[in-house]
Amino acid sequence: MERQFLSEVPAESVGIGSRDIVRFVRALEESGTEMHGFVILRHGYIAAKGWWQPFAQNIPHSAQSLTKTVTGTAYGIAEKEGLLSLEDRLVDLFPEFADRDGAYWSRLKMRHILTMSSGMESMPSVKDREWIRQFFKTPIVHEPGTAFFYNSIACSMVGACITRKTGLGLKEFLTPRLFRKLGISEDRVGWLNHPDGSQNGSGGIITTTLDNAKLIQLYLQKGCWQGEQILSPEWVEFATNLQNPTDREAGRGYGGMMWIRENSFYADGAMGQLAVGFPKNDMVVSLHQTVSTPEANRKMTELLFEFGQKDYPDSLPADEEAAREQKGFCRKLALPAPPCSGPSPWQEKIQGRRCEIWEGVAAFFPEDVGTVFNEEYHDYAHAFTFRFPKEGMLLLEMESASGRHVVRAGMEGRGYTNEVKGRIPMTEAVLSACWTGENRLTLSVRWLENCRTRELEFCFGDEEVVIRSVQQKVGGFDVEPIEAKAMWKA
Repeated sequence: MERQFLSEVPAESVGIGSRDIVRFVRALEESGTEMHGFVILRHGYIAAKGWWQPFAQNIPHSAQSLTKTVTGTAYGIAEKEGLLSLEDRLVDLFPEFADRDGAYWSRLKMRHILTMSSGMESMPSVKDREWIRQFFKTPIVHEPGTAFFYNSIACSMVGACITRKTGLGLKEFLTPRLFRKLGISEDRVGWLNHPDGSQNGSGGIITTTLDNAKLIQLYLQKGCWQGEQILSPEWVEFATNLQNPTDREAGRGYGGMMWIRENSFYADGAMGQLAVGFPKNDMVVSLHQTVSTPEANRKMTELLFEFGQKDYPDSLPADEEAAREQKGFCRKLALPAPPCSGPSPWQEKIQGRRCEIWEGVAAFFPEDVGTVFNEEYHDYAHAFTFRFPKEGMLLLEMESASGRHVVRAGMEGRGYTNEVKGRIPMTEAVLSACWTGENRLTLSVRWLENCRTRELEFCFGDEEVVIRSVQQKVGGFDVEPIEAKAMWKA
């Protein structure tokens, strides 16, 4: 049978040993990272893929700064359409800010904001409603193009330039030009906004593991997809080669809205959202995960690049037994089951009762989305009602500014997936609960389109409930625990 582009094939048929893939994935699990999903492409075919339940192939996942490469791709399309060029000056694109102080402002070009070489040493907050105006107020202290500074707002400015030229937001611009052509579901793509309503071009996209692999495959194919030149070839050459070194001797640094390392190029988002192109091997490795410590990140990164930079033949002899083992291994990937605790006498006492917060706030939705990206995403809870309709289940009604949300939480080692529509573009949450003390119930909320879990700890009293909200810390974009007090209501 003739193989179709991006179809799943035996790994040996594209030169990778099935058992080598199993060893690689096991090593990732042992590195200290919490794996969520992986895809390996070679020669345009899927050699292996897997997701750790409850994550799944069609559930998108926050990409963090991997978004920058998506935004850079939007620039590559705009360049091909003649809308923008590397030599365009920012003050020409935004003439209302042409009178900026400082000699360097007149020299700031698209090429500089695409390569982390704006010459700035600070940037405005992504939460500022006037972030574009604040960008043009930021001092440029180095000649543009001569220094490296990781500048997220400068990357969002790339999207702002496209909007200025076309009147379209990033997602609206990319949907017919990129997403539909690559088979990326536009309905599934989520995107966090700046407070002014524009899509955050530096860290806001929510996509699947395979979506990200397709993006990097497009660059491996020099911007051509199914016979159509989607990206400017000049942009692909520029983006995938070192433009702004951080370690010239090691061949590391920044290209055009992506990172360069040892003859590879990659999109990199916080907490381990990675999609890497290895041109020598015509290979893409895409990972979704939560990396919580620098040591885990170091180990995971070393494993990833060691795997991608090995010497692989074009094909290997078929090994049906190894291929079956690899597929079976990938089908069984799962995160550890929630803890079991046994019942508590307080379960009867709180059955059907509602508590209303009178002091502080409780965070059910991912608090970092509001704290880090946009305060308007905050959707704090103000009341809870507890019901236990059957053994092993908590039916929780949570009231917030976005309405009443009734969700199921599994108990005794179970979790339930819920669709919860609040203010954020994330809806899939897996909930589990257990008694961690006679009067203490801990609710775990894992947002599948987010990198982290959150816990709500309810300490019940006869008149008052103390609620502590804790989000898993990962060493970046962290938020501190918050506490609330609630009273029982009739």
